[in-house]
Amino acid sequence: MDGYDTLIETLNRFERSLDSATPITTVAELAQTSGYSAHHFSRLFYSHTALHLKEYLQGRLLTSLMMEAARCDISFAVLASRYGFRDYETFYRACKNRWNKNPSRMRERGLGDEEKQERIHPRRKETSCILTGELVHKEAFTLCGLNFFLGPETKTFHTIWAQFGRYEHLIRHALQEGTTYQYSAWTDEELPGMSVLCAKSVNQGWTGEELFTVRRVPAASYIRFIHSEDVTRIRDAYQYIYGTYFAQSPLHPLGNWEFQRYPKGQSVIEIYIPVRTETPLPN
Repeated sequence: MDGYDTLIETLNRFERSLDSATPITTVAELAQTSGYSAHHFSRLFYSHTALHLKEYLQGRLLTSLMMEAARCDISFAVLASRYGFRDYETFYRACKNRWNKNPSRMRERGLGDEEKQERIHPRRKETSCILTGELVHKEAFTLCGLNFFLGPETKTFHTIWAQFGRYEHLIRHALQEGTTYQYSAWTDEELPGMSVLCAKSVNQGWTGEELFTVRRVPAASYIRFIHSEDVTRIRDAYQYIYGTYFAQSPLHPLGNWEFQRYPKGQSVIEIYIPVRTETPLPN
């Protein structure tokens, strides 16, 4: 079974839950049934659908809720609780944001076909990007650079790297001059997006200027991949990593962080994915 098979099986499980008394209502709950972390399952889902998992789940939950409301005389407070909304106010806002109408109005008129979030049936995306993963261990090291928060709508990292390029000369005591890093960490599902640190490796004791963020990356075991094709194909690389490599590997990604290393004078991108060990998560 590869990542695509896992994705289809997990989505089938989600759909079955919508017909039960206890639907699956969160990304974390759904991911747990797949064996992936919430972040890594979200990436797997996106690689085959180009959709954001949290938005898709909420759309399916709202659609199922409103269809049940049209069939049954059950209060919205009861339905909202069953379908995972924290309270009626949270459900009300979600309904207004999606359809620009309040729940009572939607119940009266019903959902049009174009307003429903229909079930998707992802097609397997084959990729010619096949990478060899190597298990490596790296001791703890320190990064210093500019930190950015990127929302799910972000399409390119060019802007943040251009901004980092204007200030990187101010970083003192870089250990590998010319070599840069991109450290990415993901928040929980309630705040979609990720924190990205464009950085250089520096001496552990250097605290940096006020402009910069300093992060200590803990010692860890990683699977290292070498992406030697054009940077525009990096998405294909990640589709292979999460959709195929880890689906077939006895090792599983750790937590919600990873980094890329760009060696000086080389055109390759080194991708480091921490794997599940006793490694502590960074603070």
